[in-house]
Amino acid sequence: MRNVKPGSIQAAVQSSIKAAGGLESAGNDLGMSTANLSRASSNDEDRPGGLGVNHLHRLGRILPASAEPIAVHFAGLAGGVFQPVPASGSLTSDLSALMKDFADVVALHANAHSDASDNPSDFTPAEAVASAIEVEKLVRAALVYKAALEVKAKGMVVVQ
Repeated sequence: MRNVKPGSIQAAVQSSIKAAGGLESAGNDLGMSTANLSRASSNDEDRPGGLGVNHLHRLGRILPASAEPIAVHFAGLAGGVFQPVPASGSLTSDLSALMKDFADVVALHANAHSDASDNPSDFTPAEAVASAIEVEKLVRAALVYKAALEVKAKGMVVVQ
């Protein structure tokens, strides 16, 4: 594939094609030649539309792993992050993980603001890193729990 700017939509499309098994596999799934697919994934003034959202949607439906690079790209543009969430496990174990991760965040916060810290009035860089890692685990656990609830809600919209 052609060289593209990191972080661009073309880079996301190329990552999506790689996740689908490469140009030949993605081309077969989309009914496109590898040459056209390669050209569509570049930043080409003769083809400013690129691959097109309908092709990306179809590829993501056929091979869900190919949707992730596109989701990551657009979540970043929207000022967010993409976090894939498996909807599996029991709600009891999901809630248990959520509470454990919350307790870990609270414990790190308390320790960072105690006399044991090098800077009790604020987070040290190391404490901030450790806390951010635990918050990431907490957010993931919350999303897993929410996904399990949405499965139980049987397709009802669970968003405000």
